[in-house]
Amino acid sequence: MTLLSTDVYEDAQYQNAAPIGEQQQIPNGVHMIELSWDRNKGYMRIIIGTEKWWFKELLGRAQMLGTDNARGRINLRAMATLEGETLVMYRAPGAPPHELVDGKKRDTTHNRLCYRRAGREWRLRDDRLPWNHPDALIFATSYVGDMNAEWNKLDSIAHIYHNGWTVLDEHNVAHLYDPDLIYT
Repeated sequence: MTLLSTDVYEDAQYQNAAPIGEQQQIPNGVHMIELSWDRNKGYMRIIIGTEKWWFKELLGRAQMLGTDNARGRINLRAMATLEGETLVMYRAPGAPPHELVDGKKRDTTHNRLCYRRAGREWRLRDDRLPWNHPDALIFATSYVGDMNAEWNKLDSIAHIYHNGWTVLDEHNVAHLYDPDLIYT
């Protein structure tokens, strides 16, 4: 059975199997980027200014500036390019690492980042732990920090993963850290 973008699992849609088609190139340079799921098209998308691009796979690094919980969007600062249906992001040259914060630390792992539309909140799931493990899933009010991202197009529900460590602060904000950066 082929799953179309109208198929829904809980609050997540399956990715549209249809090709995205031709898109204009993303302009060179560092951009403020909104990242979100396009519920009408069934693809992930980025918005830069008033322009939109869609993709089925994500790789790269970015500064994560925060979230828009009402609209389910992640705000990033990065350089970006499309390679077919893959979005590749790069940290801005000279971008400082995120500051270290106190809180509950989750060691370096494969954290799935996703939006829970019903509660207008964000989740981090450690997919290396068993599904029912008490530390596998935590909820956060927002994400900030240094995203080290990947998402394979074979994941039909479009889960974005952060490969790094995380600290949940006293306000329940998830601070993401990239293990390839140096923090002082």
